[in-house]
Order: sequence, then structure tokens, then C-alpha cells
Amino acid sequence: MKRVVIIGGGGLMGHGMVLACLRSPETEVVLLSRRQESLDHGASLVRTGPFGIERGVQRGKISQEQAEQMLGRLQTSLDYEEGLAGADLVFETVPEVLEIKLKVLAEAERAAPATALFASGTSAIMVSELAGALGDPGRLVGTHWFYPANIMPLVEVARGELSRDDAVESVLAFLREIGKKPVPVGDSPGFFMTRFINLYIAEAIRLVELGVAGPLEIDEMVKTGLGWPMGVFELLDDTASFDSWYHAQEYLNETCGERYAIPPLARRVFRAGYRGDPKLKPGSRGGWYDFLGVPRKPGES
Repeated sequence: MKRVVIIGGGGLMGHGMVLACLRSPETEVVLLSRRQESLDHGASLVRTGPFGIERGVQRGKISQEQAEQMLGRLQTSLDYEEGLAGADLVFETVPEVLEIKLKVLAEAERAAPATALFASGTSAIMVSELAGALGDPGRLVGTHWFYPANIMPLVEVARGELSRDDAVESVLAFLREIGKKPVPVGDSPGFFMTRFINLYIAEAIRLVELGVAGPLEIDEMVKTGLGWPMGVFELLDDTASFDSWYHAQEYLNETCGERYAIPPLARRVFRAGYRGDPKLKPGSRGGWYDFLGVPRKPGES
């Protein structure tokens, strides 16, 4: 039985990773957080969230027996020593802030077995920069998942300058085992997907700023004209991913230059506390549509 630990799994991406890893019947998963509120929120999303286990049973995707088996392989812990004991693979999913990730990785390495491999869920920060937190930097790789993590097949797997071949291959093999399509990428700020996605999100925000189109019109155009499943602002609101975009954009601006500057309107929305759906982002005051006072549909109050 493989023991996988997901640190910071109380967030949207983290609980989806828990669900994805539980697909492997030979894997037990530990949801690890220092905060009881985060732990409770993550466990609740795993069980009863929009992509959770109960929803899977209701939709006929899994049987009740499979659901019970999955929950039987799930543990939660507030204690690093307890949660990381016997770990084979550790996924870190804490916020996209360098200082936070470095602290968590260093603390996790002290508690985990010397044989454990580490995979940072960074969407922008270079793996080589994060590896400085570890005494054994060769066992760290980057794994950039996409929301919802238990459904979206793509995972960017970034090899740092010091990442060992066996660490990269082991992570790739596990991801394939749970039905993902991992794509190896080089170590660069934002890798490919974040650099690509963040530019079009920033431009959409600037066009709202300029009055060219509102969020409702932009979302309608990208869905109808480009065939995207979600609009730009629906993505930021309904997946509560604005935090992740904002912190990644800060890092990209610092490392890649002015083309990744944060639009002034985005700063206003972020600092006003509108981080997305409050049900998914506790403490948020709402999303972009709420901040701008724009109905989601014609006639909606």
C-alpha cells in the first residue's frame, strides 16, 4: 500500500488531488494541515463537495461500496510527525507564496522518511528555487495540477536542475496510475500553462478596465466563440482561483517582466477581499461579478 500525503489539502486544488489519489485502490491518502478549519473544509469537500465522493455515488460514477473503500483509505491529521510517518510521496499544495512553500517543505522533510519523494503543487515558482528548502533537493519535482484536479487529466511535471531521474519517473508513474496525463516540462517561471493562461486572464481584466466589454460579455464570447467550457471571470469566481492567479502573476511579474504586470482593477478586487465563491473560499466577499455589481444573467438580481 502506497502512502500519499497531501499538505494543505483544505483548498480547492488540494481536495481534488485527494480524490484523484484515492482512485488507486492501493493508495492510502493523508490530508495534512496545521489549521483545523482548513482540514475540516477539505474533508467536507472530499465527501460532499460538487466533485466529492457522495456526488460520485449519486451520479453513478462510483458504487457505494467503492465510496466506502475510498473513505476508509482517507486519514486527516494536524500533526506533521503523525501525518508524514511512513510517507512514500508528499504533495505540497499550500498558497503560491515562496516563503510559505519554503517553510512547509522544510518542515515536511524533517518529519518524513528519508525515502519519501516530494512534489510541489506550484503553478509558477521554479522548482529549483523551492529545492533550496530541502536537505536532499534531488527528491523534489513540480506537479502543476488543473481544476478540478480529480477530473482534469493534465498535470505539468517540472524537473528542477537538481531533480533526480528516479524522482521524476516515480512521480510520472504514479500520476499515470491514477489516470492522469502528465507532461514533463522544463523548470521556468510559470512553466508553460501558467505563463500562457495568466496573459489572457490579465488582458481580459484590462479590457474590462477600458470599458471594451464587461465580464458577462467576455465570458459569453470565449464560451461561444472559442468553445471554452467556462468564461474567464466564471473561472476566477466559480473555482475561487483568483488568489492563485494573483500570486502567480506577482511572481511572474518579478521574474519575467512587465508583460505580467497586475492590472490596477485586479489589485482593487483582490484587496477588497473578493476572492471567489465564498462556499469554496471561506472569508471571501464574493467574486468579480459581485464586486462589479454585474448580474450573471439578464434580469438576475
